[in-house]
Amino acid sequence: MNNIPTTPPSGFRDFTPADCVLRAEAIETISRVYRSFGFSQIATSAVEDLAVLLGKGGGENEKLIFKILKRGDKLEEAKAGGELADMGLRFDLTLPLARYYSKYGSTLPHPFKAFNIGPVWRAERAQKGRYREFYQCDADIVGADSWTAEVDVISAILSAFKELGVNGVEVVLNDRSFVYDALAAAAVPDDKRIAACVIIDKQDKMPREKMLAELEDLIGKESTEKLSQTLLTTTPNRDSAVGKEQFARLDAISAATGGKARIDPSLMRGFDYYTSTVFEFRHPKFSGSIGGGGRYDKLTEKFGGQPVPACGGSIGFERLLLILQEEGLAAAKFGKRICVTVFDETLRARTLALAARLRGLGIAGLLVDVYPGAGKLKAQFKYADTTGADFALVMGPDEAAANKVNRKILKTGEEAAMTFEQLEKSLS
Repeated sequence: MNNIPTTPPSGFRDFTPADCVLRAEAIETISRVYRSFGFSQIATSAVEDLAVLLGKGGGENEKLIFKILKRGDKLEEAKAGGELADMGLRFDLTLPLARYYSKYGSTLPHPFKAFNIGPVWRAERAQKGRYREFYQCDADIVGADSWTAEVDVISAILSAFKELGVNGVEVVLNDRSFVYDALAAAAVPDDKRIAACVIIDKQDKMPREKMLAELEDLIGKESTEKLSQTLLTTTPNRDSAVGKEQFARLDAISAATGGKARIDPSLMRGFDYYTSTVFEFRHPKFSGSIGGGGRYDKLTEKFGGQPVPACGGSIGFERLLLILQEEGLAAAKFGKRICVTVFDETLRARTLALAARLRGLGIAGLLVDVYPGAGKLKAQFKYADTTGADFALVMGPDEAAANKVNRKILKTGEEAAMTFEQLEKSLS
């Protein structure tokens, strides 16, 4: 008996044709919006050397890398002692972008506005809206040090949500330089600051009392109490000497995005490479974010170059799709779909010619499918219906002799004979 599983591993998925239509249309919409803001599309390798993925910037996600074993003799040598892997699947699109810019920057516009859409992989626990393989939709600006770059990125992502019909998105802002200043003011030792940020970042995932207890264990009661006045609050303490410069910049970003953003001093973001502004997009459907990003002005240093100012944001694509489905926005599809039936073998050539003629009309979104085989019309109509076709076309001997076609509207069953010209006019 064959016990090979037919389901994908945990955290990985198969997609139905309907799923793929929704995903493709959402990606096309996001791409169109990004392009309208002046971002140029790039693509980076799904596999990176471990030296790219490790050592700086990834934070907790470095522990979740899907590593790729060395091959052949190198693997055998490594088994005797040493690292068994030399490559890994990318866990985000930002580190690959920094590598990409470090290699090709001299040939790119400056500043460089790029967008990248593709899968990433993290070996983490699968849950609703969070998978081990998932898509990110990134928009980044490399080479601009003005806070208006953040405005451009945030505005593009908000426009993508709006174009997809997703309303109620909130933008939350903070500044990592403020976080570092607050940690210093609270006398948190340098070697414990990243760990403290990791704990603070979990406060929406655990009771506040537990989070405070973990902080006290790490940095002591006095430092924790000082942080409660600066970082452990959801509204900025504008009376504090810490954060005035950063809050002024965040206020400007919020105003420039139409006042749709609020400052939350407790917002951390998980990556160590953020140097200044960080932001998240939140929606009532989820307790966490549906996207986020920030400024990472020193990431190119990892590749031996000069630090280049950069900021970017990413849409959490899988959670976005869940919102589209739960709010009934997933019914959209590509234009009109036609299934051309094959009456019999003697008319197959005429049928294929009709399909080619319809495809040649250049009607945006029109899909023309020819039934792949032969069979009774009833079976062909069933095929057309299950593929989501709007119309089925039948060209029998009588229609062929009269240069006509019979069009059946599958939803209602209504049929009408029409000339090719009449059919073309009905589709335009």
